[in-house]
Amino acid sequence: MTRIRAWLPLLGALGCWAPPSAAQEAHENAPQVVRIEAVRDVDEVPYRRFYKGMQVFAEHRQLAPGAALRFRLYPRAQDASFAGLVVTLVAGKTELPVELDANQSFTLPMDARLAAQDAVVMTNKQDGTYAWRVDIRTPGLPPATRRLGDLRLECKVDMKGAELRRMVRDPSIMALVATGDPCTYRTFQNPFFADRPVFNVTLVHGARREAIAGEWMYANSARLLPEAGYALVDWGHARDRQYIPAIFDANWPDDTLLEFEYMDDPP
Repeated sequence: MTRIRAWLPLLGALGCWAPPSAAQEAHENAPQVVRIEAVRDVDEVPYRRFYKGMQVFAEHRQLAPGAALRFRLYPRAQDASFAGLVVTLVAGKTELPVELDANQSFTLPMDARLAAQDAVVMTNKQDGTYAWRVDIRTPGLPPATRRLGDLRLECKVDMKGAELRRMVRDPSIMALVATGDPCTYRTFQNPFFADRPVFNVTLVHGARREAIAGEWMYANSARLLPEAGYALVDWGHARDRQYIPAIFDANWPDDTLLEFEYMDDPP
């Protein structure tokens, strides 16, 4: 017993052992409280992304000189519904309703103060319900058509500014964003959403006509992911709406039209 008492000061100094006090025993025997932080599952996008997209749009208006910039929500899944959809611009304690068009598109004010206040644009739905996209359309086009220059500007506004689409932004893509324009590279696969499930898309300029090949439809050319990874991307959902036009090909001028044949068109 004398030897143990002689070692106690040394053991205590080394932190190896010390007789527990009553307070220590009470603390160790007390029930442990585990704090779990709530995870936000809100469908929202920082306003500053939209603001940056507006800046890019203003810089490159020559691609679509007659068009206006809008943003649009597409269903990410077949069963995604727009019933009861509400979009709100939230800045601090101020909430402003965002008016939606019939196709779930909308505009936002260009306000640097909102970007500095960390404002957000949010829906009243669960995160991942919709795909947020840039929507640029030249007025006066024939029905069921899009203009290639509009799509080129949509890609640029998103990749160089708004970053709305969900995608795996690997280092090679981010390097292109930082130093150049990924939308001009054939290797950059940029699926667009059609208004409805699409059967065929044809590029038309003058007498030249060329249908988009099957590998560039329905996200067929995209790298397959397990279903668990679909939350990271948009192209894994609503694939019957998706197509990849040749926005990288300078042989097709900006005034090229894309003609759409939809799945629900009459025979």
